[in-house]
Amino acid sequence: MPVQRERPPTIADVARVARVSLPTVSRVLTGSVPVRDSTRDRVLAAIKELGYRPNGAARALVQGQQPIVGVVTHDTLAHGLARMILGIEDQARRNGHVVAIAVLDPADSESTETALDVLLAQPIVGVIVLDHHMYDAERLRARLGTVPVATVTSSDDVEAGVPHVLVDDRRAAKEITQHLLGLGHTTVHHVTVPGPHGGAQGRELGWNEALTEADAPVPPVHRSDWSLESGLAAGAALARDRSVTAVFCWNDELAFGVMRSLHEAGRRVPDDVSVVGIDDQPLARAWVPSLTTYRLDFDWAGRAAFELLIDPVRGVEAAGATSSGLIVRESTAPPAGH
Repeated sequence: MPVQRERPPTIADVARVARVSLPTVSRVLTGSVPVRDSTRDRVLAAIKELGYRPNGAARALVQGQQPIVGVVTHDTLAHGLARMILGIEDQARRNGHVVAIAVLDPADSESTETALDVLLAQPIVGVIVLDHHMYDAERLRARLGTVPVATVTSSDDVEAGVPHVLVDDRRAAKEITQHLLGLGHTTVHHVTVPGPHGGAQGRELGWNEALTEADAPVPPVHRSDWSLESGLAAGAALARDRSVTAVFCWNDELAFGVMRSLHEAGRRVPDDVSVVGIDDQPLARAWVPSLTTYRLDFDWAGRAAFELLIDPVRGVEAAGATSSGLIVRESTAPPAGH
């Protein structure tokens, strides 16, 4: 059953609460004709009380501007997020929209509200939230008010009624782990990063699920962060454990660090240890040995999120087919002696 949402406030509601005419509200919003300060204050108070947001497309048309799609993200440099933003920008350009990006720290509520205020001051038609699971959904939704929202998330815990694109990290990790077990490895070690609230993320959950279903030992995870240095440190620790024959890394960058440390410790990839990443960064093909990885189609996710925002009825069809899947290269092989 579809979720019933409360009717968003209209310009007529603002006029009623402020006890002014519709043209007066319009004049306050556009600034086209001066109004008395007391009248303006009443209109602005009514707008704040009701949480009214002018329609972005209509404002853009009146002001002679292209409609704007807002993008909320916590990072613009990470491979997946950067590719999603490019996908959004590409689809927006094809549809006559422009993109405004707000970089928000999920842990800093004050700066988040300031950045959202700047974003919402533009004639936006809606907002796409990347890595939606990183944010306090209730607080974010309250701040965005009645602005249309679409999200990209890697979590199954999606806010009810919000159009979303799922980048299925959990499935990817499970397939990676199953691939390594299928080669004959008795277990798979995992280099991970902490979740937004300190808990396990989808990639760790998928890895654990695959090992549990195969009745394989579940070794302790190696906690890391986003840096290459942490990948090098994890690789050095894994190299000291001669029982390690297979390693699944949270992303390709960590895999590069692990492979480097294994090499420096005299452990060969894949002869002694198989290594797999996620993302399929451009360097994955050029690395020696080339990296087995799981390609998550972030470009498609960005395009699909734009289409969901602009035309939820068509959904992701206009974004085309996704090309996600496991890419087997040179960094994985059966364990020695198998």
